[in-house]
Amino acid sequence: MTTLNRPNRITLDAYSDATLELTNPNGVYSSFTNNFTTPVLNAKSIQLLNANIINSTLQLNEYSLMFFYYSNATLAGMCVAANLRCIRLHPASFVPAGGFTAFVKNKYYNDVDELVTDLNTAATAGGDIATYNPRWTAGEVVFSYDDATRRISIRGNGTTYIAPAAADDPNIAIYLATTNQAPRMNSYVNGSAGYSTAPLQPYRAGFSMNSRLGFAMSYLATGLYWGSQSVRGCATSIGTPLNSTTILVEADANPILLGVQNVSVYLDIVAGSGMDTQNRKNLAGVIPIQFAPLNINNYDFSSLQSELMSVPSEIYGVSVLLLDDNGFPFPQPPSYNTRISIAVFY
Repeated sequence: MTTLNRPNRITLDAYSDATLELTNPNGVYSSFTNNFTTPVLNAKSIQLLNANIINSTLQLNEYSLMFFYYSNATLAGMCVAANLRCIRLHPASFVPAGGFTAFVKNKYYNDVDELVTDLNTAATAGGDIATYNPRWTAGEVVFSYDDATRRISIRGNGTTYIAPAAADDPNIAIYLATTNQAPRMNSYVNGSAGYSTAPLQPYRAGFSMNSRLGFAMSYLATGLYWGSQSVRGCATSIGTPLNSTTILVEADANPILLGVQNVSVYLDIVAGSGMDTQNRKNLAGVIPIQFAPLNINNYDFSSLQSELMSVPSEIYGVSVLLLDDNGFPFPQPPSYNTRISIAVFY
């Protein structure tokens, strides 16, 4: 009788992928492949048992580091593309050109007050430069945080009206797609050679820092307290741009300093057994992030048997893909290992 290779449990390990660090710059990975010396034969189904990953994202993920608002001397024609402004943090991985200091980098934030301090630095002279962020204007906005309400507010400088923009504002999409307007970074590789050759600030369409700070209303949403002066594009409950150094524009929600809430695990052998809300196949399970950034997140799946049936009868290897809540790669630096355990049924 022939002895078949039929293990009941398989462990998949990122460090067992010989090409792990060869795919992306700096060796950062969000997927890996483990090939088997001997194929697994006659498998009928599998089940994800355990996922051991490190929560690699900071409190603000690297593609949500831009805060957008409108600024204008009058209420008339307020929320139009020409009046859109941007205050940003540079990615944590940013390496500046020699001698360049006009930037504030994303970092590990212990509390909201630390973040507000950095945002105010980025919003004032020396915190950025219009050469590389054409829609940045120094000194227009001041951020604050109320420990009692646990909400972030902004206020103006008394000379212009300001209005927080929605993350899905169509003017933001136009702005980021405009080659001579989108924020760029004066990085080491650019060497202060100018705007046109500098790398773009990382971003994902439809995502901004606004919602993370609590300014989470949609562009088409109508605020609870809208009135005669409310303006479409002012993403607050009153919908009214304000021009004051004392009246605060308070966010409608509490800030959420959580780069990722869940990590979805996809296995190429799952095929049509698993599907997410974006109709992406191969979903094997979803891992809730239960620990602060830079900590190990170990998760054991339900002991209830829930088999994924559409698997090949011969398995020569498994490829693992990790995506965040928004369907984007969940990046792991090469110093972080990832281990996935699966059960195999015959």
